[in-house]
Amino acid sequence: MNSATTNPLAQLDWDDVLDTLDNQKCVLFLGAGAYAAPGGGSIENALCQWLKAGQSDHPHIRMYNPDGFFLFRKSRFKRKVIADIGEFYSQPFPETEAQFARIARTPFSMIFTLTPDNILARTFDSLGYDYQPDFYFHHRKAAEKFERPSKKKPLIYNLLGNIEEPESLLLTHTDFFDYLESVFIGNSMNPELKDELERAERYIFLGLPYEKWYFQLLLRVLSLHSDKLKEVERLALKEFENPHLNELFAEEFKIQFYPGNTELFVNELFRHCEEKGLLKPLPTPGPAEAALPDLSAAELKNLAGEAETGRAMLHLKVMLDRRKPRSHRLANDLVVLRNQFNLLRQRELRGTIDSRDLAVENNQITERLLELITQTETLKP
Repeated sequence: MNSATTNPLAQLDWDDVLDTLDNQKCVLFLGAGAYAAPGGGSIENALCQWLKAGQSDHPHIRMYNPDGFFLFRKSRFKRKVIADIGEFYSQPFPETEAQFARIARTPFSMIFTLTPDNILARTFDSLGYDYQPDFYFHHRKAAEKFERPSKKKPLIYNLLGNIEEPESLLLTHTDFFDYLESVFIGNSMNPELKDELERAERYIFLGLPYEKWYFQLLLRVLSLHSDKLKEVERLALKEFENPHLNELFAEEFKIQFYPGNTELFVNELFRHCEEKGLLKPLPTPGPAEAALPDLSAAELKNLAGEAETGRAMLHLKVMLDRRKPRSHRLANDLVVLRNQFNLLRQRELRGTIDSRDLAVENNQITERLLELITQTETLKP
């Protein structure tokens, strides 16, 4: 049997894909279709069910449109819904995390997500890989500091806001149009990052919302139809049935579609990288981490109380690693918390958070850390 028949992605020029990947000229874009909800199924449907957004008598949500935007009963209810969304994304996503673990080991230097979660960043954290997180916030100016992304320290960029910064989220039509206006006037995204995007030679699109009305507009305001980017190869999967959409995106945005789904593509990419020796090795604990002593719960709490949050988290991580698999649940909770802490530090360094909000979020993280430390007292060495 012909290999192209058994594997719909066999027609892809994998050597060229790997070449652009290895030379840091390949950018990955991930949409909601690249995710799986806990237990399987659409993450968007799961979020809708989690929020009970379809209920006509919902106390906070007047309407949840098929395009993913909300209409709130009162503007102040937006924060309540954001808190619920944060809880949704904080739960384990085993199917998605397993897939993202393969992505984390491939040598992408830039990964853009069109969802507000930090599941990919959490996966990097759990594997011990370095990365730099950032996100687009249409109410702030672009960060002045820029570290060029690399295979060793890739950029994970939330293109439509991040759940850790509620004001950055695009939940209503007004939020979206404010976002578009910000993009038009060149706010928020560092110009050096835009240069990196223009220097790329290949974009890979997985699970993007092609069928939603605003997606074409989003591609245009992000200049993905620009003459500057006309030489960029655009690879995507044919994840929708509408032939008119396929023709439109192929013609207007020069996207070349291949049959298959995200799981198949990620597995094939991982396999080809493995065969070529391009996968990043799994990190091993460094001598300094391996030599760290076990601290008691009281000692860990003292560190947290002295604002040594990073040190306390590192010691707690080492302690939980030494007690696996019994500590698996707590270790996962710590990964989420460390990710929140790292993002908060990034916002502090970039000057994108008010000092009062910084103090509040620091206190919240410390309180959660103390809760985790208390729970470790039931674990035996």
